[in-house]
Amino acid sequence: MSTRIDISPEKIIWAAERGGVPMDKLFDIFPKAKKWIDQVESPTVKQLEDFSKKVHVPFGFLFLKTPPLEKLPITFYRSNGTPINNPTIEIKDLVNNLKRKQDWLRDYLIENKFDSIPFVGVLKDFSSISIESAAQQIRESLGFDKTWYENTKKNKVFRFWIDQLEKNRVFVISTGFVGNNKRPISVDICKGFTLVDNYCPFIYINTNNLGGGRIFTLLHELVHIYVGKSIGIGYEPIHPSSQPLEKFCDSVASEVLVPKDFFEVSWKSYKQSPYEKISMLSGQFHVSKLVIAKKALDSDFINSSQFWDFYNSYTNQFKDKKSDSGNYWNSKPYEVSRKFYSYVDSALKSGSILPMEAYKLTNMKGNTFNNFRKKAFG
Repeated sequence: MSTRIDISPEKIIWAAERGGVPMDKLFDIFPKAKKWIDQVESPTVKQLEDFSKKVHVPFGFLFLKTPPLEKLPITFYRSNGTPINNPTIEIKDLVNNLKRKQDWLRDYLIENKFDSIPFVGVLKDFSSISIESAAQQIRESLGFDKTWYENTKKNKVFRFWIDQLEKNRVFVISTGFVGNNKRPISVDICKGFTLVDNYCPFIYINTNNLGGGRIFTLLHELVHIYVGKSIGIGYEPIHPSSQPLEKFCDSVASEVLVPKDFFEVSWKSYKQSPYEKISMLSGQFHVSKLVIAKKALDSDFINSSQFWDFYNSYTNQFKDKKSDSGNYWNSKPYEVSRKFYSYVDSALKSGSILPMEAYKLTNMKGNTFNNFRKKAFG
């Protein structure tokens, strides 16, 4: 006979709300929950385990006297600058998952006598630093120059930037979902975020953000590391912001990607219409058309009305479109981070961690973990 567990209706309701599951939908996906809430019947251990998986709540949480206060290490902001006080469970799980990876890696690096990263926080006094000077500091510390785009192709530029950052121990995780159950991450709440750390800063980029915004978001978040301030964004970084820090991060990211002096010479050398110039310079500098349009606005080559006409026309192309996950082994290196995997793999080979911990850190099972070594570095 199965053992049944007394659990209060409030716990069931709290668990459903935490998982973002409305009561009517809860009863559709887990009909027995209605009997538990009405106290007609108590769940078995197996039923409660199944319920916790359905609503994405850790099983142990259901036995706590009071629900835990879950506070994220970063704050997410809407496009109007107001904080998102209660992000979705997918966002919470995503941030906490990356924080666990970061905490493990930080301990591993310290134990193995790695030095801290010298450039984290060097732009903390950003209000007194010029955009050009900040961009140059980033170039010098990462080891590239203004003509970075000549060293890659446009269809490989995202991989180029990730490799450039990870060579300098900035870890980039890029995916559009959380967990093996592929719960999607909403771009309205999270296009990207940064977890600043002196040993292993992490950047997350949401691949559901279409239209070429990933690279600019990546550089925007990189500037946050140099400033030393973690943040989560639920708005388009290239969208003009009134917040001083966000304006600074936007401007520096733009200057790193498209140096102003090079841009102005190129813009003036073309005789086509502004919209044609935007398209041509997008190809030249290996960035999205939005980045070029914003650069043209900041350089007074187009006015605000022209920018917004272009912005609205361009972004409308990608509404209701969904990201194509593509080939498994094409997307897996972005989801895991090849650099992060290399540290986990080294720890496993040295006996510092057990296989199960390595699999949990990389969200992979044994065969996939071993195949990653062969497939992702080809």
